[in-house]
Amino acid sequence: MLALEFSTFLGRFHPLFVHLPIGFLILAILLEWFENFRKVETRSKLIPIAWLLGAVSAAAAAFSGWWLGETGLYEEDMLFSHRWLGIALVIFAFVGWWLKKKPNSYSKLLQNGFNIVLLLMLSIEGHKGGNLTHGETYLTEYAPESIQGILGVSNQKDSLVLLGTPDSVLVYKDLIQPIFQVKCFACHNNEVKRGGLNMAHIDSIQLGGDGGLAIAPGNLEESELFRRITLPQKNIKFMPPTKNALTYDEIKTVEWWINKGASYEDPASTFAVDENIKPVLLRRFGLDMNPKPWYETVTIAPADSTKITALINLGFTVNTLGATNPLLDIKYSGNDLTQEKIKALEEVKNHITWLSLARTNVESDWLSSISGFTNLTRLQLENTNISDNGISHLTGLSHLESLNLYGTKVTDSSLSNIEKMGGLKRVYLWGTKVNPVSAKNISDNKEDLEIILGEG
Repeated sequence: MLALEFSTFLGRFHPLFVHLPIGFLILAILLEWFENFRKVETRSKLIPIAWLLGAVSAAAAAFSGWWLGETGLYEEDMLFSHRWLGIALVIFAFVGWWLKKKPNSYSKLLQNGFNIVLLLMLSIEGHKGGNLTHGETYLTEYAPESIQGILGVSNQKDSLVLLGTPDSVLVYKDLIQPIFQVKCFACHNNEVKRGGLNMAHIDSIQLGGDGGLAIAPGNLEESELFRRITLPQKNIKFMPPTKNALTYDEIKTVEWWINKGASYEDPASTFAVDENIKPVLLRRFGLDMNPKPWYETVTIAPADSTKITALINLGFTVNTLGATNPLLDIKYSGNDLTQEKIKALEEVKNHITWLSLARTNVESDWLSSISGFTNLTRLQLENTNISDNGISHLTGLSHLESLNLYGTKVTDSSLSNIEKMGGLKRVYLWGTKVNPVSAKNISDNKEDLEIILGEG
């Protein structure tokens, strides 16, 4: 494991160095061609210097890249060609530097040919490196079908990309176990237990095998399975011992699962998600781990059209959030609002996610009807006569994220009720009687809550 850590340490310098030779060498070639175009008799001394810097940085990139390959995170067949083309490019760059030191000693045909070959090598090497890190379809998977057809690229999606929201995805059952089934179960099952390890059941995985614990929750160093799948593929102990090695994304997913405790039951929403694993989960499983507002996670049938028509006839403006989201954005304008009209909203209470009663004659007691709007995420009450009594009716709105109380009659007495709203992320209190110091104390106690008071 110490060897893995050391190779990982050296290998992580590869992204730092890898773009330098590209920049230096392309700069040198463009400068040379520019001088050829202008028919400059004396070549700039910057050209061989740029070639030398390109060669040295290419050597640094190749050295660190070689160690990065030793981590076992990359497929051996693709890695082999990428490594040796990189070494060839280093040699080629140093030879190029020698040629450019004495431009008058070699023909222009030779030098231009050398430039073109090096550009081709850079392009191919860069493409191979991108394929190793991002996958072979990274550039083409979202291309129009016509372009994919021209390039001969299959638009078939990974069979594992069929998952839903983080709340509904069980990390082991939906992400990890399918990897094990394809890559590990053939040699570690109820009938065949190589190394004494049976991976067909959770209990048997937890028992481990002859080499110790297969999975040590929260501890990669003690997890024999992770050590084996990240060995160099030529190592006799590398697993699986076939060409069907785990991909980069699969290894990173297993690594994340072990690091975060290796739970066999918890959904993805309960796992801490580092920024570097988010693109892997999205790319590999179609699982978006970025936090979403509540209204994007709700699954509900569209509201009855007759009920919507009835609300429109009462003076409400009613819109859906989009073609695929049936939740409603409802607004009322004017000073002829009544309690009966507010109660009429209860007919579609589960569909209302945005509600604006701003600049109306709404009264505090009427808000009791809104207390049951379980999917309400945004409520606009600005420039109304709403008081502290009205806010007390809103404490049960667990998914309310934005509350606009600008220009209302609320005071410090409402702050305790505002604090009870667990999902609230933003509340507008300027133009009210709320004391800024008291409001700041509330926001300090709730890190996720932003209280906007405006300029005093």
